[in-house]
Amino acid sequence: MTPDEFPAAFAAGWALPKPNAFLDHFRPLIAPDATFTQPMFPTAHGVTAIEDMFRRLFVLFPDMALTVVRTAVEGDTVYIESACTASLGRGPVEFSVCDRFTVVGGVIRTRRSFSDPLPVLLSGVRRPSAWPRLLRSRLPVRARTASV
Repeated sequence: MTPDEFPAAFAAGWALPKPNAFLDHFRPLIAPDATFTQPMFPTAHGVTAIEDMFRRLFVLFPDMALTVVRTAVEGDTVYIESACTASLGRGPVEFSVCDRFTVVGGVIRTRRSFSDPLPVLLSGVRRPSAWPRLLRSRLPVRARTASV
């Protein structure tokens, strides 16, 4: 996959059911030693940690949808601006994200996500029905599955 091909692969992956089909789509596109950084989550190093980060995200937003707004490619760097929608508690939440990817040798080496987490945090605080999901999304995936 080239950097020019990546925006289409990104959009196709986000159109899939979460988390399993989404993760199955992206897993072969991620370098084994990749690093992903995004607000509200610890930096993830390696495929297993990256999958854990997305599983946590989908615990928080199981119905998350993403629409690509615009893209730009410069060398091995890909920028993707997206509009995200999801339910949190008993109401919707919307936020914008701009992801910067480095795609080298056909795989993602780095991802840095830029967004303002304040709208999500404020929505969560104002909606007590969202509090259990907010807490579950903070637990490591292995701790949640071990307690089941």
